[in-house]
Amino acid sequence: MKNTKKIFALLLIAGVLSSGAFAAKKAKTQKVKVGVCGANNDQWKAVQYVLDKENSGIKIELVEFSAYNLPNEALNSGDIDLNAFQHKAYLNNDAGKNGYDLTVIGDTLIAPLTLYSKKYKSLDEIKKAAGKNGSKTVKSDALKFAIPSDGTNLSRGIKLLEAAGLIKVDPAAGYIPELKDITELVYNVEVVPQTANTLPQTLNDYAGATINGTYAIPTGLIPSKDGLIIEKQSESGDNPYVNIIVARTKDKDNDVYKKIVKAYQSQVVAEYILSRFEESFFPSFAYKTVSADKAAETVKAVDKAIKW
Repeated sequence: MKNTKKIFALLLIAGVLSSGAFAAKKAKTQKVKVGVCGANNDQWKAVQYVLDKENSGIKIELVEFSAYNLPNEALNSGDIDLNAFQHKAYLNNDAGKNGYDLTVIGDTLIAPLTLYSKKYKSLDEIKKAAGKNGSKTVKSDALKFAIPSDGTNLSRGIKLLEAAGLIKVDPAAGYIPELKDITELVYNVEVVPQTANTLPQTLNDYAGATINGTYAIPTGLIPSKDGLIIEKQSESGDNPYVNIIVARTKDKDNDVYKKIVKAYQSQVVAEYILSRFEESFFPSFAYKTVSADKAAETVKAVDKAIKW
């Protein structure tokens, strides 16, 4: 009987210790709320996959917002821990306007604008067909190029046509030029703003159009195959249209948040973005080029392991 009591006591102690260890382990798990917008956020499954592989104890909880003006307000007020839905130009404008004390802690991806044409196969063909202009005045026989009409993307469209060598823009306008900042039509072209989501359907009506991957890809356009020039995908942080992870400034050195940024800027996440979003998005951090099959295997492994 005494031995039975001893065994029971030992089992009880072991149970208590085990329970205590479990509680301690559970207590180490930290949930981090990340504010996002839209439907294209599956890359965060890959981030969680990497964090789990590292036994980080960090659990990402995505908090979806219906409008772009909400996640920065929620982050600034402490309702969420981080957000990842915007590019740098948007943050600068929104934080400046509303007095938010927020800081970029990592680059994520870019949804590049691409110049497409159904009528011309290269920029050289366009320049030859348009002919030189050299003034600021649009001529009656100018080749027309459509760009998105909304504020930020209008500026991106102008900058892309400038990068193509078709126009010149006042350097003082920086990354946010307007039509009035076009200082010279180098070639005989006309820039026409149009609602972004209608550009693929009206591409045949223009000599070319600058279209975001969000609208181009679903219509069968592939940037690397069909694009004449693609917006620069900078890794150096000087592109204001690179999307970002943002924290409250007082938390910018938080070690947990640094681990999340590191996990995001990993090879696994790069492969997931490249394969899952089929050129709509590109990683804005260093990664190794892999085959389409290898990237597809990564997507399969992540989707199997992480069920959100």
